[in-house]
Amino acid sequence: MTAVLLLGSPLSGAFAAEAGDDPDAGGTSRETFTSSECLRQLRAIERANDREVDRRICSAMITITESSVQTATVGDMEAWAHEQELTASETSALVAAAVAGGIKYRNWTHTYWGGSLVEKHSGRTYWDGIRAWVATYRGYTGAHSCHTEGSFGVGWAVKPISCTKPGAGSSADAVYRFDASVGVQGSPITLGIGLHYSTTAKGVSTGWQVGG
Repeated sequence: MTAVLLLGSPLSGAFAAEAGDDPDAGGTSRETFTSSECLRQLRAIERANDREVDRRICSAMITITESSVQTATVGDMEAWAHEQELTASETSALVAAAVAGGIKYRNWTHTYWGGSLVEKHSGRTYWDGIRAWVATYRGYTGAHSCHTEGSFGVGWAVKPISCTKPGAGSSADAVYRFDASVGVQGSPITLGIGLHYSTTAKGVSTGWQVGG
């Protein structure tokens, strides 16, 4: 199921999804928005300098790209274990869990793109109908990486704050928090941003942003 993107309270914008008829086929969701906090800081700079500022710096796009839903198999887990350089005992636990069946997963990438600032976090989330997780559960370990390949900022200073790996629960919310600062007419603008990618125990995914 292509993720539903929700607007955070400081944001306003429009959402568009690109997905087929199969809700488990994966795809891409996009949301454009304008940050009210960014606009507030820009207006203060304008008043101080008596000069207008290009407000496009406050507009951005949030994109979530998801793989199709996969059922964990022995082959999947052996390949994943090799990629993650797991030990023999860890690999055996994954294979045993795969034989039991009923566990599904999805790979995903969540991107913030605002002008010359691009920040990404990506991962793999598992669920079994009762719980969803990223940290190890039932022999399966998901993944969550922040400030991942493709992240960059021209003129921006980015400070990653946290990158969570939720344990098993009714939902698993993988959160990437970071601060981003840029100079405008000699004055700094600083944004505190939290990107959330959450999956329920039934595999329903939702993405949203806090701050910006």
